[in-house]
Amino acid sequence: MRKTGTYELLGSNKHFIPYPLPPENPPLQLSSKTMELYAHTMLQIGKLNEMAARLPAIQRFIKAYVTKEALLSSEIEGIHTTLIDLFTQPLLETRPNKNTQLVMNYTHALDVALSMIQKEGLPISNRVLLAAHKTLMQVGEGDRSNPGNFRKQSVKVGNHIPAPAPQIPDLMAALERFININDTIPPLIASGLVHVQFETIHPFLDGNGRIGRLLIVLMLIQDNLLSTPILYPSYYFKKYRNEYYYRLDEVRTKGDFEGWIAYYLMIIEKSCIDAHRRAQEIEQLQQSLTQMIENMPLSASQINARLKTLSILFQFPVINAPELSDQLDVSYNTARQIITSLLEANILTEKNEQKRGKMYRFSAYLELLEKEYDI
Repeated sequence: MRKTGTYELLGSNKHFIPYPLPPENPPLQLSSKTMELYAHTMLQIGKLNEMAARLPAIQRFIKAYVTKEALLSSEIEGIHTTLIDLFTQPLLETRPNKNTQLVMNYTHALDVALSMIQKEGLPISNRVLLAAHKTLMQVGEGDRSNPGNFRKQSVKVGNHIPAPAPQIPDLMAALERFININDTIPPLIASGLVHVQFETIHPFLDGNGRIGRLLIVLMLIQDNLLSTPILYPSYYFKKYRNEYYYRLDEVRTKGDFEGWIAYYLMIIEKSCIDAHRRAQEIEQLQQSLTQMIENMPLSASQINARLKTLSILFQFPVINAPELSDQLDVSYNTARQIITSLLEANILTEKNEQKRGKMYRFSAYLELLEKEYDI
């Protein structure tokens, strides 16, 4: 057993204060089986990056992948909505319900964090995590979650009582140093250590799970392991949820970082295989529909407009005529004509039947996003 922290008694509660990373006494000792899993996972990450590079206009695909991860990550916290609701909401004039808003917040939080890292050139830091948390919690849950601030009070998570609030800034500063200065542990394994440490510290009143899972993707991107955020590990964290909590507890109570890393690598490997298969099928769908459109008995300009529409649909798989008109910069009537032709080709299906405010689904793509693989 490895000792991973100390306890501070406050009243009748024993608060756990984790030691800084990396693990010591003894240092991390990964078995040959775990190192083999590490090699397989790195290979799958490489394949996923290669697949992503092949997808034309990758930025259009990222939105759907991020939305899917937001949905799954939020489901773990008991926040339930649907992909259809998430893609439909931007077209509505009504305010989203609380759960839909919270999931939308996640996508905005990732955008904020990635912008700070990639455009502003900041390292992953408490500044980035606090900004992401503020975005995640600012609408839908209100001031009770103290958006953008570390908690100022004690919390209890199952049988775990995290460190007292006054300890949080120092613990998070130490975690920030490890994220950016670590040069002894491979980045993929370091991301797993950071996740378990973050969840053990539990720095926020609410939203820790979602920020902790978002942090995984941020680290893989910052360390140039992942080219784009098209990975959604939350599905497999949810699928193997009991083991997730068991492994977290084993780190805290027995110092079993090795067992956690083996579990974490399995999650990332499965997530990469899942995302790669999905990307392959998306690529095949795009190719087949492109060929179908190119064979339509239309003029070159009409075909070009429909090909542009197809590209837009991978970003907006629920759409209406006004939105398509804006995206293509064409008249409303032209947008309607394009939609009609795509309905006739069964590329689009009608989402609702009312005469006004009609919306249309890119059903084949939505089905691919919802598909569950046996991995």
